Formats: sequence, C-alpha cells, structure tokens
Amino acid sequence: MLAGWLASPHVKEWWREEGDLESVQVTYGPILDESDPTEAFIVVDGGTPVGYVQRYLLADNPDWQRAVAVGTDELEAAGIDYLIGDERLIGQGLGTRIIARFADESWLRYPDVPAIVADVDQRNVASWRALERVGFRRAWSGMLESDHPSDEGPQYLYVLHRQRLA
Repeated sequence: MLAGWLASPHVKEWWREEGDLESVQVTYGPILDESDPTEAFIVVDGGTPVGYVQRYLLADNPDWQRAVAVGTDELEAAGIDYLIGDERLIGQGLGTRIIARFADESWLRYPDVPAIVADVDQRNVASWRALERVGFRRAWSGMLESDHPSDEGPQYLYVLHRQRLA
C-alpha cells in the first residue's frame, strides 16, 4: 500500500522516494524492525487506510537536526512527515485533521520536547496551509542542506510550540 502511495504522482511530487516495493522495504524496513527510532503510522479513517505519518526526535537524526538548525533553535524538537495516499481525499480537511491528531499525540509521546517541526516544499500550498490551520508558524524559508530528495528546492520550515500552562 505504501509503495503504491509513494508511486502516485500527487505524492511523488513532494515525497520524492522510489515507490517500488524493494525500495520501500529498504527505506522503511529499519523503522518496522525498530533499528531506526522513527515511528511510522498508517492513518485509517472510517476503517480505510488514507495516509502515512512518521514521527521522530530531531536528536535521533543528527544530519536532519543540523539541516533544520538554519531555521529554528528548537533542536530538541520532534519532527513529523505526512502524506495522504488517495488524491481524491485532498482538499477535504483530512490533512489538517491528521496533523492536529499527530501533534497532540506527539506531545504525549514526547513530554519533554518544546516544539514540533515540519518542513514543506514552498510550492505545496495545501500542506503548508494545513500546518498553519493547526497552529504551526513559518519559522524559515530557503534551501535546506539535506541530501534527501524530498528536501530539494525551496522549503518552508514550520514550528509548533508546546503550550505551557501558567
């Protein structure tokens, strides 16, 4: 299923990874066998798989932590990446609901992190608007120093800060 989503044009445009089964096994196998600390989730809505979310601590990914350091001083943050698998579901508020839910769950999972970070291609208006609807604020724009294909081109870095009770 994930391989099919990654091979879909509406996903491949932003999540630039190979969508063949062998590549997906190589990339995501370490997450499943827990040799990579990233957490992976298939998002289900009404009993139907609709998307994928991954969550991680920046500290567990030093190269990525250095890359986002250009746009935030929240280097002890969590990070999230997400996609909607079925193009017909885009534009219906699903992305906003997914991001909000995983932000809430990330606060519980990582009670000591002060922020959640997400990067998005500047051309992916639907994605950055969904982040903004959840309360993420644009912290930076420019070119990230990252060797991951999804980070090619101009990016926005968004940050959601944990709300502290007085």
